[in-house]
Amino acid sequence: MLGRHVYRVHPMEARWTVTKDGESQPRASFASREEALAEAQRLADADQPSKVTLDNGDGIILEEHLFGTDLSQEIGA
Repeated sequence: MLGRHVYRVHPMEARWTVTKDGESQPRASFASREEALAEAQRLADADQPSKVTLDNGDGIILEEHLFGTDLSQEIGA
């Protein structure tokens, strides 16, 4: 696969969820944003190349963290 695996952290029904693009179910749900972000970063670090995005629930990205080298950028794809 070329490109990054994307893990998203976003609020949902008074909790913070971690989802991976392409999967139908959330990976995890947490009471705090910090816990969810830490779990998403742990998952992304183990699944490089990847990135974590944190949004405010309205689709506005507040933070983005990159892990590993994206091969599509290296080969100019």
